[in-house]
Amino acid sequence: MHTTFEELLAPLNSFTEEQGNQIDQKSGSRKLFFADFTNKIIFAFVMKVPSLRQLVTELSSSEICQKLGLEQSPFSTLKDGFTRFSSQEFEQLFHHILKNASWLRIKAFDELGIFRLVDGSVFPTLCSMDWAAFRKTKKAIRLHLSFDLNSMIPVDFIGLKANSSERHFLLSILEKGVTYIADRGYFSFDLAAKIEAAQAFFILRIKNNLNLGRIIKLQPSCTQGQKIPPCFKNLTDEVIRFQSDQSANVYRLICFTVMQSQFKICTNRLDLTTLQVIILYAYRWQIELFFKFIKRSLNGLHLFNHTENGVNVQFYILMITAVLQLRLKQKTVLQTQQNSQQSAVIDLQKVNNIEQISDYDEYQPDLWIKTLTIPLQKLWKISCHWIRCLQNFIAKTFDNEVITKLGVT
Repeated sequence: MHTTFEELLAPLNSFTEEQGNQIDQKSGSRKLFFADFTNKIIFAFVMKVPSLRQLVTELSSSEICQKLGLEQSPFSTLKDGFTRFSSQEFEQLFHHILKNASWLRIKAFDELGIFRLVDGSVFPTLCSMDWAAFRKTKKAIRLHLSFDLNSMIPVDFIGLKANSSERHFLLSILEKGVTYIADRGYFSFDLAAKIEAAQAFFILRIKNNLNLGRIIKLQPSCTQGQKIPPCFKNLTDEVIRFQSDQSANVYRLICFTVMQSQFKICTNRLDLTTLQVIILYAYRWQIELFFKFIKRSLNGLHLFNHTENGVNVQFYILMITAVLQLRLKQKTVLQTQQNSQQSAVIDLQKVNNIEQISDYDEYQPDLWIKTLTIPLQKLWKISCHWIRCLQNFIAKTFDNEVITKLGVT
């Protein structure tokens, strides 16, 4: 039998066995090795150790670390790992995990295509980090992230200085056939044209002051048997062309008012119903929740290293920790449900149409949003209570008792 921590790390094993020695030889390290360094930093994120120096204390004095075989390392050795090992090596490890681990997918999204949420979030830094300067008196890092909506996991990201271009990041990750969903800071005529040229798709909120040339007015639509909630006021659906757009591409524009806010959603997905576009844009909030999760639940706001390579190493290990936790939660929940023959409130692996996820048809938009997110809680969300439970069981044998506790928390 193995520990819960070993079960958490299981998807890393094949990579470290195949690539670990080569990476260690390349790094020239005699005191700290790639697999050991990775495991110790993951342990720090799981246990919410707030600094590298406190991690040194944990490694030298904690009974949990002794049970897990995490030997003590000097501060200088751990610090050196963030510069000695390349962020590209952790990038390879991250994508190895995404490719080889099993991820639950949401069938209702798969029925409509592949969807990626795109956004950026600022991480404050020290004044001494000159490479992160974006104003004369301020320095910060912007984490650019692409988040797969179909499986609720991060897929592409990079940490750059805070004034780095969000649009450039989006253009750098374009894939044919993928639909990208983002807020209004991303939209430009040039970006939309390049997404079109890449045979990709977009659902983007736009600013309210763009001049439009209306071509066709469409009837707001949803699939048979569904209806658009009345909380969306002044709803229109049109085929349009932007008057200042030199590419003269034809797009679709869906406009509506919620409370006191007006929304204009532009897309080149002409095949979707009006309600499907609205729902997909509403799920954009999931990337904001993920940023909150890695900053607060994983304590990712505190940087262990301040070099450009070191910051991206930390971001990759943060993401690795997040997906490893999700894998472990899904495994324990499914095994617990199988043993008890119970299921989630709504099984999103079986729902065929995203319009069926919410049955709310009243006037409060916050309650409509809530009905969209509740089905995600069981299999795709990590709560602070679940993390505490994982921390308590991290050095215990991964047996049926631990599986059940993690599966019901």
